[in-house]
Amino acid sequence: MKRFAALLASSLVIGAVASASAAEFPTKDIDIIVPFAPGGGVDTTSRIIVETANTLLEGAEFNVVNRAGGGGVVGQTLASQAAPDGYTVLAMTSSVVTNPKLKGASYSVDDFVPVGLYNLDPSVIVVPADSPFETAEQFIAAAEAEPLNIVIAGIGTSHHMGGLAIQQVTDAQFNYVPTKGFGQQLQAVLGGHADGALWPLGEASNQANAGGVRILAIASDARDENFPDVPTYQEAGIDIRIWATFRGWSVPKGTPDDVVATLSTLLQNVNETPAYQEKMSGAGFRPVFRDAAGFQQIVDDYAALTSTIIEDSGLGQ
Repeated sequence: MKRFAALLASSLVIGAVASASAAEFPTKDIDIIVPFAPGGGVDTTSRIIVETANTLLEGAEFNVVNRAGGGGVVGQTLASQAAPDGYTVLAMTSSVVTNPKLKGASYSVDDFVPVGLYNLDPSVIVVPADSPFETAEQFIAAAEAEPLNIVIAGIGTSHHMGGLAIQQVTDAQFNYVPTKGFGQQLQAVLGGHADGALWPLGEASNQANAGGVRILAIASDARDENFPDVPTYQEAGIDIRIWATFRGWSVPKGTPDDVVATLSTLLQNVNETPAYQEKMSGAGFRPVFRDAAGFQQIVDDYAALTSTIIEDSGLGQ
C-alpha cells in the first residue's frame, strides 16, 4: 500500500511538472524551420507571421531559420529530428507528404503533428510575358505536340505534383527542371530559359502585376477577383477543380498536446490581426486559418491524392 501511494505521489508530481511546463510555454525563443531558400512563398509568409507573432509573445521570440536543400528534404529532416518540445516548428508544405515517397527521405508525414494552416494558395500556369502562348489551351496543345520545359522548386514539391496532375488529365508532357529556390525559377522564366512554370498564385501575382509573366489559368473552383480575366483550369479544358499549395505549421511527433494547442491558438490570433491580414494580402497570399484538426484533414486528403499520382507515374521509391 505504501509502495502504491509512493508511485501515485510520484506520478502526480510528474504530471504537475508536465502541466506546469506546458502552461509556461514558451520560455525561450522558437525556431521556424523554412526548408527553402529566402525569397519564396514559404519564406515570405513565415516572415510576415513572425513579425506579428512576436508582438503577441512575452519573454520569447520566433526566429526564421532557412535550411534549404533537396526540395525541402534538408530542412524537413532537421525538423523531424528536433526535440518534441514546441521550440522547433516546421513551415510545412505538401512536399513533406511527397518527399519520403519520391526521394526516400528518412522521415514520413506521420513524424509531424499539424499545428495549423495559414494559407491555401491555388496553382497557376505562368509563362514569360513575351511567350507565344497567350492562352492555357495553346500552352497545353504545345505540350501535347512536344514536351515543354517547366521550372519547379524540386521533385516532389506541389509544383511538380501539379504538373503530373495536368499530365494525368491531358496528353501534355513536361520536362521538369528543378531549381534552388524561387529566385532561380523567376530568372529562368523571365529570361526565357523555360517555357513556363506552375507557381502558387501568391508567388505569381506580384510578377504578373509587374508585367514579367502572364498567368494563363488558375487551379481553383472560381476565378480570382484580382485576375478576373484568367480562367479556371476547368474553364480552360483542364479537368482539375482545385490544386493548391498548403502552408502551415507542424511540430515533431511527440510534442505535448497542450503545447500544440498553444501554438495553434497563437497562429489563429496572428491570423485575426488586421495588420497581418493586410500584409499577407498585400504580398499576394490570402490568409486562411484551419486549426490542427482541420489542417490534418487537408494533409490526409493531399496524401491520398498524390499517392495515386505517384503510383500511376511509377515514381515511388
